[in-house]
Amino acid sequence: MNKDTKQPADGALQPDEQETGEQQTANSPAVQEESSARPEGTEADAGEADGSDEDEYEEELYEEEDWEDEDEDAPLSLGARLFSASTSLLRWIVLVAVLLALILGGTFFSMYRSVSLNSLPQYDVSWAGQTLEAAGYDWSVPVMGFLHRDFSKKPGSSWQDLEPVSESHPSLELPEYTTALLTIENEAGETLFEGDTTAYNEFHFSENGAYSVTLTVTSPETTGAAQGSYTYQFNFQLEAQPRLVLSATGVAQGSVIGVRLEGVLGDMVPSLTTELAELPFTLYQGEWVAFVPVDYNQMAGSYDISATVNGQTVTETVQVYGRQRRELDTYTIDGTSAIPYVGALPSNMDFLWGINDPDIYWDGPFIQPVQGKILRDYAVLEYTDRLDPTDPLNAAIPLDQIAAYNANIAPRRSINVTLETTSGSAVVAPAAGRVVYAQTNGSLGRVVVIEHGCGVKSLFYLLGRRDVDEGDFVTQGQQIGTTQGHVICEMRVGDIPVNPWDAWRGAGGLFF
Repeated sequence: MNKDTKQPADGALQPDEQETGEQQTANSPAVQEESSARPEGTEADAGEADGSDEDEYEEELYEEEDWEDEDEDAPLSLGARLFSASTSLLRWIVLVAVLLALILGGTFFSMYRSVSLNSLPQYDVSWAGQTLEAAGYDWSVPVMGFLHRDFSKKPGSSWQDLEPVSESHPSLELPEYTTALLTIENEAGETLFEGDTTAYNEFHFSENGAYSVTLTVTSPETTGAAQGSYTYQFNFQLEAQPRLVLSATGVAQGSVIGVRLEGVLGDMVPSLTTELAELPFTLYQGEWVAFVPVDYNQMAGSYDISATVNGQTVTETVQVYGRQRRELDTYTIDGTSAIPYVGALPSNMDFLWGINDPDIYWDGPFIQPVQGKILRDYAVLEYTDRLDPTDPLNAAIPLDQIAAYNANIAPRRSINVTLETTSGSAVVAPAAGRVVYAQTNGSLGRVVVIEHGCGVKSLFYLLGRRDVDEGDFVTQGQQIGTTQGHVICEMRVGDIPVNPWDAWRGAGGLFF
């Protein structure tokens, strides 16, 4: 090496020199020995090989990352975007549905749990005036929509013991619109009655003793309301005693007293005894009834009404009051009335008073049978020949003499109602009944008599025309004839005339 050749300041070799140095080093004996001593595939070679593989692997990773970056940067297709949006929407819908289901489920559960036994309807049911307690029940109570909660309890062997009952037909009181089924058994376990309340209305016990009743009361079918029934089981001792009930304890002359005998066992017909009038009892809707007339001239005072059955007699007292005195003067020269008058009936009509149909044909108030001017009312005292002190023809007679003369004149009392009508006016049946008389009878003219049942009769005199025959059944308001100017209307119970206005106005004992 020339001394004149300049070396780098830091002593580093130039590239050519470095390569020459490496070759020299490789060619040096020490390096050759080391090289000859190292077998093929030594760590050095492996190291060189590994180094090159790592570089290649890194290059591949870089290439793959570049490719993925290129894919991420690429825009999504329309289908991919729609799929992604629909997936997100579906996830949201599912989430909302789950939340809604949880809310509704919690609401339903809360409402379901809030319906309890306290939600069942409270029924007031009584037998012979005694409150019954439910032994069992079966109910379905609405919660919401189709959801119901059911409550059920079997009656089992729980029986309620009632106080002794004195009625042959114990009253049964139920809530409005409910229905009921009853089964009544005697002490021997024999079924005496089984049916609904309509059939029970006709049932009466025939003898005293111990009885058991199973009663099921069912709710009305109402939309949105609880549906179900209560069952009652009870025992009672029947100790029936006859009891007499009157429509009124005080009546006026000409009235009718309704009489009902309760607590009668068996088929024995009771008898009626009174100073007023004696008429037979009639069995009507399971009860013995009778109608007692009070004559228009019956003395005021207290009267007993007694009924006897099965060897037992019961008595009630009624007070009869006098009517207000009403007078009518019909002055005529010869002392006769210009107004037609019917008092005592001919004997050929006496057979009518024994007619007493066991059925009660009427239902509710009677109606006035004909319209017209009242000329003579019921129970009016009529004077046909008294002197009128205001008449100029009597002016010469001293007033004290007129008064003395009139005081000796006996009046006649009206037992019916006389009406003045337009000729040809219709006369109708005041109530349903059976025509028991339809004939022309002397001064009474054309006569029609209707039996309304239990001896109650309507009579019509002086008809212009008859439109019914004997044996016909008529309904209330049906035309039975026409008038010819005057018509006389009368009502009798048995053979005693009574005030027809009470019946025509729906008042009095006939509607007891």
